[in-house]
Amino acid sequence: TVSGAVFNVATSIIGAGIMSLPAILKVLGVIPALVLILVIAFLAELSVEFLMRFTRAGQTTTYAGVMREAFGPLGAVAAQVAVVITNLGCLIMYLIIIGKQILVTWIDYELNFGYLD
Repeated sequence: TVSGAVFNVATSIIGAGIMSLPAILKVLGVIPALVLILVIAFLAELSVEFLMRFTRAGQTTTYAGVMREAFGPLGAVAAQVAVVITNLGCLIMYLIIIGKQILVTWIDYELNFGYLD
């Protein structure tokens, strides 16, 4: 359904996207970051429309199947590679955040209990 596709894309964007927004604004500045966010929003809308059009035309229910119908076997492989890269990027980002939080917690613990000078 359209709502299912929208929620699927939204949940994948919100997790990594929300955590990367402060870094984007810091590196690019406000105006270029807002332009970039608008471009990404347009591309997300276009990809959901593309996905829904080919899902209704074919008999598949997976991203790789839609890409296979649209672009052949190479499209299915490209979709699977893109999903793997996205998942690895998110995992790395979460590990960085967790690592920094553990470091901050450890330093705070050491300072509060007097082990660090």
